[in-house]
Amino acid sequence: MRCPRQIFVLLGLSTILTAMAMTASAHAQSGDAGSARPAPPKYAFSFSYTPVYQFETDLDSGGEFDVERHFFRFDVTRIVNRQWAVGLGLSFDYERWDFSGIDGLAGIDLWDEIVRPGISLPIAYTTANQWRLMVIPSVEFAGASGAETDESLSYGAVISAMHAVGPNLKIGVGAGVFNRLDEWEAFPFLAIDWKIDDRFKVSNPFRAGIAGPAGLELVYTPTDRLELGVGGAFRSYRFRLDDSNAVPDGIGEVEFWAAFLRIGWRLGESYRLDINGGACIDGKISIDDEDGNDLGETGTDTAPFVGITLKGRF
Repeated sequence: MRCPRQIFVLLGLSTILTAMAMTASAHAQSGDAGSARPAPPKYAFSFSYTPVYQFETDLDSGGEFDVERHFFRFDVTRIVNRQWAVGLGLSFDYERWDFSGIDGLAGIDLWDEIVRPGISLPIAYTTANQWRLMVIPSVEFAGASGAETDESLSYGAVISAMHAVGPNLKIGVGAGVFNRLDEWEAFPFLAIDWKIDDRFKVSNPFRAGIAGPAGLELVYTPTDRLELGVGGAFRSYRFRLDDSNAVPDGIGEVEFWAAFLRIGWRLGESYRLDINGGACIDGKISIDDEDGNDLGETGTDTAPFVGITLKGRF
């Protein structure tokens, strides 16, 4: 299996950001408490890694497939002052598809691997009357193995506004607008962080982006270190096909609703481990030619999945 060159770019950037984190931490610790120098900038760093396996399921057009997915995130945020925060986010998604019992969709060969490296620049502003405004421009390259990077560009932004109604409820709305391989798409979403009581809360489990809205999750916390969650989200993404495919430089698209259950454990103060299980519902796979003309699509049966997530912050 060929290792995409984007992996090395992502690893290089991650190494730089990690070095920045260590440097910032070292300066903060070496500062003299009695010194009159201004306090160093405040930085927050976080990462997550999520491998997911989607079990074999049937295509409506005939045949079966299963998917192995890997999601990597690395974020750095600088707290400028009480109003402003800016950041940098890196993402890398890798998928390995295994089709069997089919000759292709509408006579078209399908793909083996999909890679989606991306970068985002979150900017947040908190007003004096407890509104939090955020804009997150982002760029992503999405393509099957062998696709040309310069033909696999998606870009756009998410904007949102949340208001602190009280100490336990922040609620608002947001929207994403993206050009995904020369096709403009937009979606609204509910932004919420609601602590119902000491045990229950409702929040967005994902960050809204090119793949879709932020979703919703109800979380129950029976102990300080254990969480139980149930939620769902819609996901859709487009990617460029290999130029040696039966449809050179065509476009594949995958969309589905994901419903999930989650069990999470806090591992000390800075890390968390989640076990996730659920199903991809009402799935669809479609293929367009290079100019966006529809060549065929097929639905998929409900597909169970299981995964784990390791999160950390420092």
